[in-house]
Amino acid sequence: MKKTLLLLIILYSINTYCQVNVSNGLIAYYPFDGSINDKSGYGIHPSQSRVSFVSDRNGKKNSACKFDGKTNFIRVPDNPKLHFAKGMSISAWVKVDGFYNGVCHGNRIIMKGSSDHLYGNYFLTFDDNHFTNGSNCYTKNPDKEHQLFYGPLTSPVSNNYIKTNKWYLLTYTYDGSVAKLFVDCNLIASGNSKNYNFNSEEDLFFGRLDSDQYPYWFKGELDEVRIYNRPLLQNEISALCNDIITTSTIISNPCANNKISAAFMHSIVNCYEVQFHLKQKNKDIKSVKWVFGDGNTSTLTTPTNTYKKPGTYKVKAIITNKAGCSDTVVNEIKLQKLSADFVFTEHGEPGQIHFKAKNNKASYSWNFADGETVKNETVISHTFTQSNNYKVSMYAKNSLGCTDTVSKYVSINLPTTIEDSLVLSTIANTPKETAPPITASVEKREKEIIQNITVNSDTLLVSVYDNGIVDGDSVTIIFNNKIIAIHQLLTSKPHTFKILLDKELPANELMMYAENLGSIPPNTSLMIINDGEIKHQINITSTKKVNGVVLFTLKKASNN
Repeated sequence: MKKTLLLLIILYSINTYCQVNVSNGLIAYYPFDGSINDKSGYGIHPSQSRVSFVSDRNGKKNSACKFDGKTNFIRVPDNPKLHFAKGMSISAWVKVDGFYNGVCHGNRIIMKGSSDHLYGNYFLTFDDNHFTNGSNCYTKNPDKEHQLFYGPLTSPVSNNYIKTNKWYLLTYTYDGSVAKLFVDCNLIASGNSKNYNFNSEEDLFFGRLDSDQYPYWFKGELDEVRIYNRPLLQNEISALCNDIITTSTIISNPCANNKISAAFMHSIVNCYEVQFHLKQKNKDIKSVKWVFGDGNTSTLTTPTNTYKKPGTYKVKAIITNKAGCSDTVVNEIKLQKLSADFVFTEHGEPGQIHFKAKNNKASYSWNFADGETVKNETVISHTFTQSNNYKVSMYAKNSLGCTDTVSKYVSINLPTTIEDSLVLSTIANTPKETAPPITASVEKREKEIIQNITVNSDTLLVSVYDNGIVDGDSVTIIFNNKIIAIHQLLTSKPHTFKILLDKELPANELMMYAENLGSIPPNTSLMIINDGEIKHQINITSTKKVNGVVLFTLKKASNN
């Protein structure tokens, strides 16, 4: 009789568990049966995952997720259905393989939110905080022998320390007043807090905390994660704990014929002003919420948001239809600042300056501060006709509407030329010998013949100036391979000297050797040669590799 009664009790208990509807209020279900997707029917799927599949607690292959405690995690975008104001439950099978060695020794199995202490977050976790009386953040290594599971609003009520390589069923419930955490059907933590609202709008993570400073990586295996919008009852917890439910208890897909998509696109209207719109036209939309990543939100279908500064922003779109089905999509947008700049060099005639914008796919307009302006030019040469300090401005605008203005001062010092009467007098009163050579060493460089001039006189007066911008150019002057002047700092006033041509040579060579490149490379100079009453003007460029050379060929006397 006793055996019969015991058998009836066992059969009744099993029958009771089998009839428990563990799908009531189930809004997210992750069985990890070779897939990370939500199988509740509400489509709350992960957007990112780095996990591998292993055998579950029953030995079924590819039916649980493994986390390595270093890089593995699953990320589920925030969804309105993951917000709970009237109670909630989380249930998950967990096997611990190791413990996090970082600061505070936390281990986040499931985490909604980026910090334990922010209102509205919820989680399943374990650490040595309780045993160490809260000193776990001040010790280097975790106490691996005294680790306890806990959840939000709870404190341990028993010392059921975790053993590695053992499967546990964790079930957390909150009914609006009391929070409880069960491990294998046994209450191990609880706490009182009325009307707590789990309303975090941050993403849901499996395997870590969304924080670079405190990632709290989980090392172990995870399976059969269930999230409910109500507190589970004791008999429901027992049904899950005894692992006798079947997939037939899972709800049918309420959104199978009501699928919606929160996929969206964006377009930049004016630099930091961005417009967003959904890719698909969804029917029967009940609500739309946009989170722009800068603190601003909107409930418009096609909103525009103006960001205050450039940067990378995570934009979230959450839509819900009248059937209660929802979808969440998170995209990153990058807004870049337009940074304009330009360089300038001396070019050609005195006062002629070559300007070049550092091209970043923009259009450029110029103001040279001498009354002249130019539009839509990336490279431009401009000639200043008077000595002055000019504030040259360049205005840039790209196709996205971003603008920038950069200004630089250009100091123009045009050469002060010698009067023709003074030139003739200087030639007449200067001895006919070229100055004696100077002993100095110069490195060997290539030569570039700037010009070959045929002259009438064997005595020439040469004047050398800086070419428009006085920027510290210094030269050594070499005539017929002999140095006749060194350390000549070029300015707007001339260095003047006389050279006597060698009639025996087919051509006499005057070379400008750059001692430096000045503040605006290359080394440029203006040379004026007076051949009697004839004047020649030459612009010479020299670098650290090439010397600028002028050749003089003496005109042969006529036989007549």
